[in-house]
Amino acid sequence: MSGASSHGAALRAGIVGARRVRQGLGPFVARDLAAAGVEVALVLGTTEETARAAAEQVGEQVARASGAPPPRWTTDPDEFDAADLQLACVLSPAGTHLPHVERALAAGRHVLCEKPFLWGHEPRWGETASELEARFRAAGRVLAVNAQWPWTLDAHGAVTGRREDPVRTLVMGLTPASKGLQMIGDALPHPLSLAQALRPDLERTAAVEIHEPDQNRMEVILLLEGARGAMKVRVLLDGTEAPGPRAAWYSVDGRRADRLIDPADYSLSLQSGDTLVPLPDPLTARVASFVEQVRSGAPCPWTRPGDLGRRATMLEAATAAHRSAH
Repeated sequence: MSGASSHGAALRAGIVGARRVRQGLGPFVARDLAAAGVEVALVLGTTEETARAAAEQVGEQVARASGAPPPRWTTDPDEFDAADLQLACVLSPAGTHLPHVERALAAGRHVLCEKPFLWGHEPRWGETASELEARFRAAGRVLAVNAQWPWTLDAHGAVTGRREDPVRTLVMGLTPASKGLQMIGDALPHPLSLAQALRPDLERTAAVEIHEPDQNRMEVILLLEGARGAMKVRVLLDGTEAPGPRAAWYSVDGRRADRLIDPADYSLSLQSGDTLVPLPDPLTARVASFVEQVRSGAPCPWTRPGDLGRRATMLEAATAAHRSAH
């Protein structure tokens, strides 16, 4: 990839929105960057209090992963833009992603952005995402979104058996820490990224149904179409507060596996019937893949050019259906 760092070259990263609030992933993304050999050098916060807290939380995880010192912090976007950083991780609230990604591109940085990539008042999400993808490619920079579930597909295949080709149905159950429309933004990127990994030919949203018996529960059904025919994606969302780790599972053409989290050490596994297989942390795998893509130019194993734009269009179709139902 033109402009990508050479393999093994030293990389420095900055994180926007690194504080762990409402299940934020900043410290753990920093941990995985450090484990991949990246120096986490700077965090950008909105106030001195939050920026300092973010740097402390990040520093704890970085020290465990690599023994490196904690990052500096700043509340000045111009200082962040001027820093010697090759990577930017945009983990701020979804409605703020676009300006941070734009600034990172202007500074010549590769970007890993939290999902949903676009959310809020930006017009034409699909067109905007596609345009940004094209601009990053033209600049020789990587633009990736932190949708982790495709990195569970190998374990899912190991526990459920060989998949049919092409896949026709995907059902996913998630328990987001949100309610109403926000559940779509928080959760839908997961099954959409899985659908794209399973069926790279998917291009269009043919139909959307929304069933919402109350603000805590929702069913979203999408009919996606591509060169190899249609695929039905059904998503069951339950935002009811429950103790312990949040439940998650998915079924590919009727073959279901549930994600389990061991409360003792937070190790992950997938279970189907009586079969249980270890699940490597998909966040760690997602971050490592991003770093490798930056270093070597190797393509991401679960995405292809244009996926971010298509996924943003699919998410926009689901939000439009929800708004029209209300």
